[in-house]
Amino acid sequence: MSTWVGIEIDGLSVEDYQNHHSNWFFKRSDRVRENCEKDECGRLPDEAFIGFRASAASIRRRMTLMGYDLTACKQHFNENLLAVIEAAEWILNREGERRHAESGSLSVRGDAYRQFLNAVKDTSLQDWLDALPEAVSLSKSMSRFSDFSGMPYWCETSAVPLVNAMLSDIPLYTEYSHTGLFNFPCNDSSYFQVALLECCSDDVACELNIAPLIQSGWEDDFRDLEEIQRQETEPHRFSRLSLEETIRLSGTQAENLSLQRMCYSSIITSMEAYLGDILKREIFDRPAVKELFVASYKPFKEQSFSLNNLYKALSEIDDEIEKALNTLSLHNIGTAKSLFYSTLMTKFPEKSLRIIGPAVQIRHDIVHRNGRNTKGEALSIDYESVQALANVVLQFMQNVDAQILDGLIAESCID
Repeated sequence: MSTWVGIEIDGLSVEDYQNHHSNWFFKRSDRVRENCEKDECGRLPDEAFIGFRASAASIRRRMTLMGYDLTACKQHFNENLLAVIEAAEWILNREGERRHAESGSLSVRGDAYRQFLNAVKDTSLQDWLDALPEAVSLSKSMSRFSDFSGMPYWCETSAVPLVNAMLSDIPLYTEYSHTGLFNFPCNDSSYFQVALLECCSDDVACELNIAPLIQSGWEDDFRDLEEIQRQETEPHRFSRLSLEETIRLSGTQAENLSLQRMCYSSIITSMEAYLGDILKREIFDRPAVKELFVASYKPFKEQSFSLNNLYKALSEIDDEIEKALNTLSLHNIGTAKSLFYSTLMTKFPEKSLRIIGPAVQIRHDIVHRNGRNTKGEALSIDYESVQALANVVLQFMQNVDAQILDGLIAESCID
C-alpha cells in the first residue's frame, strides 16, 4: 500500500514523495521527533512528527547557496512564461480554427484559455510574487475544481485576474511541463519554492513529516533522537529490562541459594551483553569510531601486510572487526575499560569497578566451579548480595550509557 508524504512551506505542500523521502534542503540538525508515544499496538499517534523542520530564512539561504536565488528564479520564470504564452496561444488558434470551420463562437474551453492568457500576458515575476499570497490563502479555503479530464477550468474567486489564473486548471500541451504549482511558469519546482519563500516571513516553518513512512515500514525511525529522548540506548534498554527481570526473579524465592547464585551470574551476563552490543553497534554505525577501534585494538597493531595487499585488506576489514568483537571477553573489566576509552572515549566509573571486578570472578566460580572458589569453599551468595550487585551494575550501565548518549547528541548536531 502506498504512503505519501510531502514538504510543506507554511502548511502548503510543495513537493510529494511516495514510499520514500528526499531530504530536500534540510540538514541533519533539522531533524525533529515529537509526540511519538506509541500505543499498546505499537502505533504512533496521529499527531506524531518525525522528520525535518527549519525556518524559511534557513531554507532560503541554503537554496541561494545552491544557485536557487531570486535572480535565477526571474530568468527561469521569464523563459517559461514565454513558453506558457506560446502554448496558450497555440491552443486558442487551434480552437479558433475549429470553431471557424463550424461557424460557431469561441467555446467555453477557448474562453478559459483566453482569460488565462489575458491574465498572465505581460506579467513580471514581481506581479506573481504580489499575487501569490492571496492565491495561497484562497486555495486553503476553497475546493478547487478538477475532474482529471484535461478540460480547462477558469476560477472566478478573486478580483485580481492573475490570482484567478493561479487558481484555475489550464492544461498546456507542450513537450514537457512549463508550469508548477499555481500555474507558476517553471519546469523546476525549486523555482516555485524560491518564489513562495520570498513571500514568507523568516520564521515561517518548512517541514517534512516522515512519520507515516515509518509507521508503514517504508523507512526507519530516527533512532538516535528516539534514544536521546528516552535517555537510554536500545542496547541499554534491553539489558536493563533483563536485569530487572532477574531482580524480580531473585525476590520470588529469597531463601533459595541456588536461585540466588543463578541470578547473581545473570546480572554480570546482562552487563556483558550491554557492553558488547553497544560497542559493536557504535563501531559499525559510526566510521570515526570504527577507525578508532582499528587504530587502538592491540591485535590489529601487530598485523602487517605488503602494499600490494592493501585493497584486499580494506575489503575484508569489516569481517576482521566482526571476528575480533565476537571473540572479546567483555566481562574482563580491564579489557573492556581499555577498549571503551580508546574507541568510544568513555570512562568506566572507578567506584563501580571496585565492586564489579570481584563480582566477575565470583560469577566465574558460579559458572565453572558450581559456586565454589579455587579452594573448594562454597560461595555465600544470598538475596541481599544479588540486590546489592544489581544496583551497582544498573548504576554502572547508566553511567556508561549516558556517555554514549552524549556522543549521539553531539553527532546529531553535525551535518
